[in-house]
Amino acid sequence: MSHDETPAPTRALGRAIMRGFIGRCPACGQGPVIRGYISPVAACSACGEALARYQTADFAPYIVTFFIGLVFTPLTFVLSLDEALGDWALYLTVGAALLTAILLLPRTKGAAIGLLWALDIPNT
Repeated sequence: MSHDETPAPTRALGRAIMRGFIGRCPACGQGPVIRGYISPVAACSACGEALARYQTADFAPYIVTFFIGLVFTPLTFVLSLDEALGDWALYLTVGAALLTAILLLPRTKGAAIGLLWALDIPNT
């Protein structure tokens, strides 16, 4: 590194992921990172940070699928062993899994954008 170059500013990983998880810009925490359900914004409306460079592809659905499988598969298995509960318990579990997936997907997408932003891994 020459004397002219300044080191890149460090980006707080945890803060960027949490800001993305709550749907805010990982850089400033003000502007939205997602428009609609899971469409990322091109740039932050508050600070102008270019967020279109960070494409998460299928990372968010993979994480949500892993989480749903990790939590709800054992629960469904245990509930299916008790015949006294009936089918309503399984229907309720499947409904809860669907609702959890619907709620987690945009948040996980924002967190993934925050992760890529903090690590400065743009789409090439």
